Amino acid sequence: MLVEIVADGGPRLGFGHVGRCLALWEELDGRAAFRVQDETVAGFLRARGAQAAPAGYEPIVLLDRAQQTDEAQVRALQAAGRRVVLLDDLGSGRMAADAVIDPPTAAEWPPAVGLRLAGFEHVLLRREIREAVPRESTRPYVLVALGGSDPAGLTPAVADALSSAGLACLVVLGPGYRGPRPSPGTAVIGPAEWPAALAGATMLVTGFGHTLLEAAHLGSPAVSVVSRAEQAEDAAAFAKQETMTVVSMTSGPRPRAVADAVAALMEDEAGRASMSRRGREFVDGRGAERVATALIALA
Repeated sequence: MLVEIVADGGPRLGFGHVGRCLALWEELDGRAAFRVQDETVAGFLRARGAQAAPAGYEPIVLLDRAQQTDEAQVRALQAAGRRVVLLDDLGSGRMAADAVIDPPTAAEWPPAVGLRLAGFEHVLLRREIREAVPRESTRPYVLVALGGSDPAGLTPAVADALSSAGLACLVVLGPGYRGPRPSPGTAVIGPAEWPAALAGATMLVTGFGHTLLEAAHLGSPAVSVVSRAEQAEDAAAFAKQETMTVVSMTSGPRPRAVADAVAALMEDEAGRASMSRRGREFVDGRGAERVATALIALA
């Protein structure tokens, strides 16, 4: 074993951290294992063949956590003889880490002293996303996927608003979703159907984070629903890439505004085509390969 992956996730936090780390686990091909705390996440990983990290220390530890990592934590791991890699981490640990991986969904990143793997060329996409084939659906539909757990509980209201606006809607309920189901008559699918559904979607409605990068790779124009104030600046910066548009819900739910934004884009075929083209140009799907190669060299 080469890399221990410590990733946060669960019904309250979501599955974005774990999903992108799973892409790296696939690429490392038996040289990585996970350490997670949440049993729902553990089941999600087991279903995909990922194993738990054995007792003992692997040469590299990769931390993808909700809380920032400070410099003292990094130096303690290094004192035990380990190389430390931080993924999507703004903490002071950047000033000691051997490497950082900075996704392109942040407006800016603090300095780092070690190897820095940044930008769209290092986006970590799971194999099932990379292998999905973009296709044009015979019946246009809007795919609603508000995270692996939708902690804000927006899925039913957004789906109802889209349906009320006359838009065909398909809803993905993630592995950690615990909220009410959308109204009867709304088509619902599970995580296993996600890659094909995304590849065929006319448009995507999602939160702000890694899912936007999956959509960009498959050429799916997106409306990003931003419900956390701390994400507003990053979302506005990412929107300048013109692969998605933003609807702010930082002051409260606005499902009708989501439906209006989707309806406007559904009428703008040229705009959607431009968003789709730009997304494919930005995210080529080889990010996990590049990061895995860098980690092997780091060891």
